[in-house]
Amino acid sequence: MMNYRILCLLTLTALISACSTQPTGPITPPPTSVGAISKWETSGRVGIRTPKDAVSGNFNWQKDPTTFALNIVGPFGQGATKLDKSQDGVVTLAYDDTVITGNDPAILLQQELGWEFPVEQVSYWIRGLADPHSAARITKDTDSKLPSKIEQDGWLVTYNSFTTIDGLSLPQKMQVSNPPFKVNLIINQWTIQ
Repeated sequence: MMNYRILCLLTLTALISACSTQPTGPITPPPTSVGAISKWETSGRVGIRTPKDAVSGNFNWQKDPTTFALNIVGPFGQGATKLDKSQDGVVTLAYDDTVITGNDPAILLQQELGWEFPVEQVSYWIRGLADPHSAARITKDTDSKLPSKIEQDGWLVTYNSFTTIDGLSLPQKMQVSNPPFKVNLIINQWTIQ
């Protein structure tokens, strides 16, 4: 009877340890620089001011090299706006009961909602980088050497604070403005690859 209990205990231990083994597939190492981030997700609070409107709410933005999904939801789940870019480059803007497609997210936002928001550039600015496709003036903090301002394509990006994710400094509070348009972002969460 004692041998049977020991055998059952050993079998149970082997089964439990087999269930807790690590996966054997490839593990993606974290990026070594902010510029090496190829895929990211961020969420937090957003405030958008236009000449005719002021909108605030929560946002979630997922971005990889060819696609993105940006969702903004107003207080209490009201006024959801979704902007997506698919693998084939089609951009979809959905708000209220309207769904519009096009090729340029900034043009769709401007034409449909009256928002000036340079989505492609902001995908760099949100990581503390200038868009490499046009000239920029970058002002760095003298102590941290992190950007405090980026001036690019008529927009002023001001960084108020950074957080450290996987050893990299990423913006936590920032403002993107080109008067009369202004967007404030408070980033609560970063996931990077």
